[in-house]
Amino acid sequence: MKPESDIQPTQPMRAVFTQGGKGGVGKTEVAIALATWYRANGIKPTLLDFDVENADKAGFQTYFPEAGKIDVHREGSLDAFFNAFDDGTTVVLADLAGGSSNAAERWFEEAAEYAVEMNVAFTAIGVTTNDASSVQSILKWAGHLQDAVDYLIVLNEMRSPRCAFQYWHDNENVAEFIEAASPTVMTMMSRLEEFQAEVRNHACTLDQIIHGKVDAKFFRYSRNIVRAKIYLRQLFEGFSNAADILLPNSTKSDVPPSKN
Repeated sequence: MKPESDIQPTQPMRAVFTQGGKGGVGKTEVAIALATWYRANGIKPTLLDFDVENADKAGFQTYFPEAGKIDVHREGSLDAFFNAFDDGTTVVLADLAGGSSNAAERWFEEAAEYAVEMNVAFTAIGVTTNDASSVQSILKWAGHLQDAVDYLIVLNEMRSPRCAFQYWHDNENVAEFIEAASPTVMTMMSRLEEFQAEVRNHACTLDQIIHGKVDAKFFRYSRNIVRAKIYLRQLFEGFSNAADILLPNSTKSDVPPSKN
């Protein structure tokens, strides 16, 4: 990194990242939809994939080949992260691996410290199912990041429509986190398991399904195109309600709900 005296404030920018921790809760799915939301609102985010060990179809770079890879364990990774802002971008969207190590937590602590000097605001996206371990993962990350970031919490219903999320709502530690951090909370509606399996098999986005860009018979059926529209529209509504912590310098009223 450059010496402190050489770091000059720039235009407002924002780094948005999915928190590591519990795998399989839908972090990459949220990041994919968020990338689509940015583009639908005229913003071209720089995409980063921090999951360097993922070689299957679940990685962020699989869905967006242009996403850069960063390994937090390698020397120079912090420089590589801040270099992403040098091309004029105002938003960097990063997807972390599930089960991220303490090294990743320390890396983001350091990045958030330098970000203040660079006029970069941080937003951490925590995704949880109705599972105690995924809730604890969010709290663990919050314990490290504390007030260095804004928080967007996504309650993922997974395969449980109208889930009560008792592990979230009935947890004293969660109540303390909400009191201290004032996170924005949104819900991701449950998905048809067959639909989700096909999305993973074809490594496609909801936006690609909607616009007929997936070469699969399953996604040519009108019912599945409609499902994709419903799922994406619901996420877009949540992102728009959280626009004040997803955009570089805005309020919620600045960004209308996006059409798809």
